[in-house]
Amino acid sequence: MFVKSEGIKPFESKVWLASPTMHGDELKYVTMAYETNWMSTVGANINEVERIAAEKAGVKYAVGLSCCTAALHLCVKFAGERLYGKPALGHGAVEGKRVFCSDMTFDATLNPVVYEGGIPVFIDTERDTWNMDPIALANYSC
Repeated sequence: MFVKSEGIKPFESKVWLASPTMHGDELKYVTMAYETNWMSTVGANINEVERIAAEKAGVKYAVGLSCCTAALHLCVKFAGERLYGKPALGHGAVEGKRVFCSDMTFDATLNPVVYEGGIPVFIDTERDTWNMDPIALANYSC
Protein backbone atom coordinates (compact mmCIF):
# COMPACT_ATOMS: atom_id res chain seq x y z
CA MET A 1 0.00 0.00 0.00
CA PHE A 2 1.26 3.48 -0.85
CA VAL A 3 0.44 6.28 1.57
CA LYS A 4 0.70 9.75 0.10
CA SER A 5 2.31 12.30 2.41
CA GLU A 6 0.41 15.52 3.04
CA GLY A 7 1.89 18.57 1.33
CA ILE A 8 4.06 16.59 -1.09
CA LYS A 9 3.06 17.05 -4.70
CA PRO A 10 4.02 14.61 -7.46
CA PHE A 11 6.51 15.80 -10.07
CA GLU A 12 4.85 17.50 -13.02
CA SER A 13 7.06 15.60 -15.46
CA LYS A 14 9.05 12.40 -15.25
CA VAL A 15 12.40 12.61 -13.42
CA TRP A 16 14.97 10.48 -15.22
CA LEU A 17 17.64 8.65 -13.24
CA ALA A 18 20.14 9.01 -16.07
CA SER A 19 19.35 10.19 -19.54
CA PRO A 20 21.77 10.19 -22.45
CA THR A 21 23.15 13.52 -23.56
CA MET A 22 25.13 14.32 -26.66
CA HIS A 23 26.99 17.60 -26.90
CA GLY A 24 29.74 17.13 -29.46
CA ASP A 25 31.13 14.23 -31.44
CA GLU A 26 29.15 11.54 -29.57
CA LEU A 27 26.67 10.98 -32.41
CA LYS A 28 29.58 10.65 -34.87
CA TYR A 29 31.16 7.93 -32.68
CA VAL A 30 27.87 6.08 -32.18
CA THR A 31 27.27 6.16 -35.95
CA MET A 32 30.81 4.91 -36.61
CA ALA A 33 30.35 2.02 -34.16
CA TYR A 34 27.02 1.13 -35.79
CA GLU A 35 28.33 1.33 -39.36
CA THR A 36 31.42 -0.79 -38.58
CA ASN A 37 29.33 -3.37 -36.66
CA TRP A 38 31.17 -2.75 -33.36
CA MET A 39 28.07 -2.28 -31.19
CA SER A 40 29.47 -4.25 -28.26
CA THR A 41 32.14 -4.02 -25.59
CA VAL A 42 34.99 -4.14 -28.10
CA GLY A 43 36.14 -2.06 -31.03
CA ALA A 44 38.30 0.91 -31.96
CA ASN A 45 36.32 3.43 -29.88
CA ILE A 46 36.48 1.27 -26.74
CA ASN A 47 40.20 0.63 -27.27
CA GLU A 48 40.83 4.37 -27.52
CA VAL A 49 38.77 5.17 -24.40
CA GLU A 50 40.70 2.51 -22.45
CA ARG A 51 44.03 3.88 -23.73
CA ILE A 52 43.15 7.43 -22.74
CA ALA A 53 41.82 6.35 -19.31
CA ALA A 54 45.01 4.39 -18.58
CA GLU A 55 47.16 7.33 -19.68
CA LYS A 56 45.21 9.81 -17.51
CA ALA A 57 45.34 7.44 -14.50
CA GLY A 58 49.05 6.80 -14.99
CA VAL A 59 48.65 3.05 -15.27
CA LYS A 60 49.53 0.53 -17.94
CA TYR A 61 45.98 -0.72 -18.66
CA ALA A 62 42.35 0.30 -18.16
CA VAL A 63 39.16 -1.53 -18.98
CA GLY A 64 35.87 -0.12 -20.24
CA LEU A 65 32.84 -1.88 -18.77
CA SER A 66 29.22 -2.02 -19.88
CA CYS A 67 27.77 -0.31 -16.79
CA CYS A 68 28.53 0.99 -13.32
CA THR A 69 27.21 -2.21 -11.71
CA ALA A 70 29.87 -4.17 -13.61
CA ALA A 71 32.51 -1.71 -12.38
CA LEU A 72 31.32 -2.06 -8.77
CA HIS A 73 31.32 -5.86 -9.17
CA LEU A 74 34.94 -5.77 -10.34
CA CYS A 75 35.86 -3.54 -7.39
CA VAL A 76 34.17 -5.81 -4.84
CA LYS A 77 35.80 -8.89 -6.39
CA PHE A 78 39.29 -7.36 -6.40
CA ALA A 79 38.93 -5.89 -2.90
CA GLY A 80 37.75 -9.25 -1.57
CA GLU A 81 40.62 -11.10 -3.23
CA ARG A 82 43.13 -8.54 -1.92
CA LEU A 83 41.76 -8.83 1.63
CA TYR A 84 40.94 -12.55 1.86
CA GLY A 85 42.77 -14.24 -1.00
CA LYS A 86 41.47 -15.87 -4.15
CA PRO A 87 38.28 -17.84 -3.40
CA ALA A 88 37.74 -21.47 -4.32
CA LEU A 89 36.03 -22.10 -7.64
CA GLY A 90 32.31 -21.37 -7.35
CA HIS A 91 32.72 -19.19 -4.26
CA GLY A 92 32.60 -15.42 -3.97
CA ALA A 93 35.44 -13.14 -2.96
CA VAL A 94 33.54 -11.81 0.08
CA GLU A 95 31.53 -14.94 0.85
CA GLY A 96 30.06 -14.79 4.34
CA LYS A 97 31.64 -11.37 5.02
CA ARG A 98 29.64 -8.34 6.09
CA VAL A 99 29.93 -5.43 3.67
CA PHE A 100 28.82 -1.99 4.85
CA CYS A 101 26.46 -0.24 2.46
CA SER A 102 24.63 3.06 2.63
CA ASP A 103 20.93 2.61 3.33
CA MET A 104 20.14 5.25 0.71
CA THR A 105 20.79 3.24 -2.41
CA PHE A 106 19.20 0.89 -4.90
CA ASP A 107 19.83 -2.72 -5.85
CA ALA A 108 22.49 -2.10 -8.52
CA THR A 109 24.93 -0.98 -5.83
CA LEU A 110 24.16 -4.00 -3.64
CA ASN A 111 24.07 -6.69 -6.31
CA PRO A 112 27.89 -6.95 -6.61
CA VAL A 113 28.14 -7.64 -2.87
CA VAL A 114 25.55 -10.40 -3.18
CA TYR A 115 27.12 -11.76 -6.41
CA GLU A 116 30.34 -12.25 -4.45
CA GLY A 117 28.57 -13.94 -1.52
CA GLY A 118 28.74 -10.97 0.85
CA ILE A 119 26.16 -9.93 3.41
CA PRO A 120 25.05 -6.31 2.93
CA VAL A 121 24.83 -4.37 6.19
CA PHE A 122 22.90 -1.13 5.84
CA ILE A 123 24.31 1.89 7.65
CA ASP A 124 22.21 5.01 8.19
CA THR A 125 22.67 8.03 5.97
CA GLU A 126 23.48 11.54 7.19
CA ARG A 127 20.61 13.90 6.59
CA ASP A 128 22.74 16.80 5.34
CA THR A 129 25.22 15.00 3.08
CA TRP A 130 23.31 11.86 2.02
CA ASN A 131 26.54 9.95 2.71
CA MET A 132 27.00 7.03 5.08
CA ASP A 133 26.85 8.35 8.64
CA PRO A 134 30.31 7.85 10.22
CA ILE A 135 28.79 7.85 13.72
CA ALA A 136 26.33 5.11 12.77
CA LEU A 137 29.20 3.18 11.18
CA ALA A 138 31.35 3.56 14.31
CA ASN A 139 28.44 2.41 16.49
CA TYR A 140 27.80 -0.74 14.43
CA SER A 141 28.38 -3.96 16.31
CA CYS A 142 28.22 -7.48 14.96
